This record gives sequence, structure tokens and C-alpha cells, in this order.
Amino acid sequence: MNAVCQVPAWILTLTTLVGPAAVASPSQAPLREKPPHALKIHFALVPSGDFPTVRFSDPELAACMVLAGGTLPKNESAVQPPQGTAFTLALQRLLSAVSSELPESLRVFYGFSPQPTATATAFAHTVLLLLPESAPTSAVDAARTAATAWLLAQKSPAGPQPGVGELLLRVAESLAWLGSLALASTPPELLPIGEWVEPKAVAPALEAFLRQSLDSREPYRIRRARLREITLPGRASPELAQAAAFLVESFGQPDQARREPMTLLQAWAENQGKRFPPPPRLLRAALAEPARFGLAKKPEDEDSTVLASDEALRAAWALPPSQELPPGAPTEAVRIWQARRRSQGLPTPAPAGVVRGQGFLLAKPELPGFAVVWETGEREELLLFWPRWVLAPQLDPSGEDLLLVDSQGIWRVSLTGEGVEQVQAGDLRALAVSPSGKTLAALAWPSRELRLLPAGRALPGVFGFCWLYEELLVASDGQEVHMVSPEQQESRAIPLACSGALACAGGKLVAAVGHPCPPALVRAELPTGEMLTLMKLPQPAADVVPMGESLVFLTADGVFVLSKDGNVKRVDRGLALGGS
Repeated sequence: MNAVCQVPAWILTLTTLVGPAAVASPSQAPLREKPPHALKIHFALVPSGDFPTVRFSDPELAACMVLAGGTLPKNESAVQPPQGTAFTLALQRLLSAVSSELPESLRVFYGFSPQPTATATAFAHTVLLLLPESAPTSAVDAARTAATAWLLAQKSPAGPQPGVGELLLRVAESLAWLGSLALASTPPELLPIGEWVEPKAVAPALEAFLRQSLDSREPYRIRRARLREITLPGRASPELAQAAAFLVESFGQPDQARREPMTLLQAWAENQGKRFPPPPRLLRAALAEPARFGLAKKPEDEDSTVLASDEALRAAWALPPSQELPPGAPTEAVRIWQARRRSQGLPTPAPAGVVRGQGFLLAKPELPGFAVVWETGEREELLLFWPRWVLAPQLDPSGEDLLLVDSQGIWRVSLTGEGVEQVQAGDLRALAVSPSGKTLAALAWPSRELRLLPAGRALPGVFGFCWLYEELLVASDGQEVHMVSPEQQESRAIPLACSGALACAGGKLVAAVGHPCPPALVRAELPTGEMLTLMKLPQPAADVVPMGESLVFLTADGVFVLSKDGNVKRVDRGLALGGS
């Protein structure tokens, strides 16, 4: 599932947010002070450094950069950033309006970019705020942008509900998310909006929304597209956004509204506490027949197919992985379900499209976690969903297990669902498996110590490494490449200035060269050390892996395949590559 994380700083002005007839002056209805959630916010300038450096020093921030399209923001500008205290207070107020399940702390890094408005991306407990370098952004607008990005990073489908059809569940879900996003983007001084807006003022927009969404004369697939559209920031009308925000605020439990959206509709229909907008008759009619209401009695074949696919995809994303999918689920739903099952160690068929030497592994943010896919340059096959960031995905020599590094250490995941095992705990950043699978080389952070497991040997100050042969590891310290035997203490070295990531294949070595040298991919002849530049790069490569006679490399701009004849093709984006 690709959740949209990059968002514009869209603005609902006072008159469009609450409507001129419903606006009270501050003297008429002073805002009630509401203590913000005790969320600790760290607001700081984005650290300096290229993408390979940031990827190891702060993988969450690097994931935000990937979601922002590979943007590397500037940390210098003539424009002043938002005032820190004002930004923090505004963001606390907005996030407490949309969630009571906030993390203990949130990091917000800001930088500058040549763009007209502020945008933001978020992953886990980190937000990257990109500010325009042409004009200052107010603390409130910056907070609204950051709050919207954080909320979107939490987005996942609500689970199926017995007896409730996909259409009505989707309508409820759209209202819950639209209302939450509108609250996240409301100027904090207008919260709670229930003090400025009368329930009857928002009722017409909600009733019109229900009538349009539940009109069985219009094909389901068209209504479905419209429901998707309105949950993107700024796409719904201001009147509907305001009405949905009022509804979610009246419900009082925005997290539950998003997880269990039918509870929102039920509370509205019952007008619990007499605080909701007047419920329309159409709502009660829909709740009386939740399975089929709003669907055509004789739907078009295409509509039936789309509806069944949506039901299966919801089940694949939201049901516990231990449960079975509906019969006849489409391939996309089956692969999502299998990828989730593998993360739980549940029995799963082996992926059919993974052929060693004919592809590579790619780890990329797929909110709210990470996806690991097998990529050939022409197609990809989803292998795994993981709840945390992922670096250095590797196939073991048997092709039956996937190894990876995350914030907790090294993990081994069976591709047939025979289990998940933590191989090594610790703060690690990179991994390479020997050709036999008997020895692992893992890079500790922040020491950059390369540890050989289980041999126990360690090499200091390593930037990149790979296995040339079973008994020969190649490791770069940034200035030299060392050829090391796991069992012996002596090593040989050849000069290779500015070297970082390394790739080994067929007894040959390829290195990514970066700062302070001009970025490039070079091939080093071993053991002579003779160098050949394969390609000059606009920015340094963070990873490089072989794929047959081609090379695959990753930069902040994406994932690229360099073919034997010198052609370059961009195939994707991501945080880490892995070989087979």
C-alpha cells in the first residue's frame, strides 16, 4: 500500500473553514485553553551530510528523504525558519486534536528547498519539513504541514467488519480520515472547532456527501475513486472538510474513528450526547442494511470485480495474518497477505519469481513500515512487510531465507514462513553473507567496526565491504581496500581513495566513490589495484550490487541499473539494496 506522505501546506481560511454565518468574534466566544498532549518535540535543522552518511547516521530521517522523492534539503538559507517554541506548541495542539495515542517524542527536522510552499514527509517518530527558500513560513503553517504528514504516515486500512459491506465501510473510513486531516490542518487557535461551529451548520454538507456516495445509480468504481480523492489533503471542499472535522471532534476518539469507522457512523446516527450534527434519514437507512446499501441490484461486471478486489485487499492489509483470505482473492491481495505472514513466521508458499543472479533485493518505506521486494528491473515481487526501517537485505545462499538489518539487529526470515529469528542484537547498519552462508559480516554503529560472526574477529573503521570468495572479505576504510581472511589476522591493502559501498562478483570489485572525491562507480583490478571509472555520478551511491552482467546502484535520486553496454535506467526508489 502506498500511502501518500508528501503533503502541501494547504490552508483553510477562517471564513471557508467555519462559514461566515457561524463565525463568532473572539470577544463573543473566547477559545478554551486546552493543555496539549505531553509530547516532547525536538525541532532542529536537518544535519549536514550526503545521503549515504544520513542513511547510516539516521535511517528514519533517510526514509523521510526517500518519501520526499530523494530531496536533500539545504541547511542554510537567507530565510528565517519558524520560531521554535511557537512551532512546538502549535504542533502539540494539532496532534493532540487527532490522536490520544501519540509517541512519547517526535523529531522534526527542517531544511530549505526551492519550492513555493512547505511540504513534509514522516516515518515512524521522525518528520522532515521542507521549507521554501524564497519566503518565510509561519510557525502555525509549518506545524499544520508537519501534523498532516505525521498523520498520513499512520494511515492504514480499517479492518473488515462482519455484516458491513465494503461501500459503507469505505464511506465511514473516508469521513474519519477526512475529518482527522482537516483537524490536523486547522489553525490551532480555532480548536476546538465545536466552539465556533453549530452542529446544524455542517449537517447539509454531510448529508450531501452521503447522498452522493451511497447513490446506487452511479457505478461503485466511480464513487470509490471520489472517496479516495477526498482523503488527499486539500482535495475535499472546505465545507465538507469542516463538516467531517466537526464530526470526528464530536466523536471524541479520532484514533478509534480511523480504526473502527463504523463506530463513528453509529454514534452519529444515535446522536450520542446530543453533540453531533442532526443525523440524516439516509444514514439510519444505510445502518439498517449495512451489507448492500448503496449498491446496484444488478451491478456491471467491472463493478463487481472492483468491489471484490477491494474487499480482498482490505482483508489482506488489515486482518490478522493468521486468518485466511477470501476465496478467489486477486494476486495483489495474496502477495500482501503472504508478505505480512512472513514477518510473523507463518507458513507461506515460497516466492516463485526469485531467481538468483537475475534480480536484486530492495528495501523501501511502505507506510507505516518497510517493504522488501525482489526487483529485476522490469518487474518486482513483494517478499516481506516489516514494521521498522530495513537496511542490507540479503538472500542466504540457499535462497530460502532473507536476512536484514533493522533498529534492533540482524534478523533471519524464512521465505516459506518457517519462522523469524533474531540472529544478532545491536546497533548495526550493514550486512554481507559469505558464499556458503557460514559467516556474516556486520557493520556496528557508530563505531564502524566490522564484526565477523561467528568467528568473532573485528575490523575498525570500515565504510564498505563484500565477500570476494568464501575465505576472502574485501573491506574499505575510505582510503584503502583491505583483503581479509576471516580466520587469519594478516590482510593485504590496495589504495582506493574516497571509497564507500563495495560490490563483489566473479572475482571482481566495484566501489562507489564519494566525498571529497567526485562521485563515481569504479572497478578495481585485484590484486594490482588498477582503477577503471565505469560511470561518473551526480551524487554518491549509497549501495551497489551486481545483477548478472549489470550493476545496480542507489542514490538519493533512486535506484538505477547500469547495463553492460553503458545504458542507465531508473527503476525505483528505496533505502537499501541487497544482492542474491
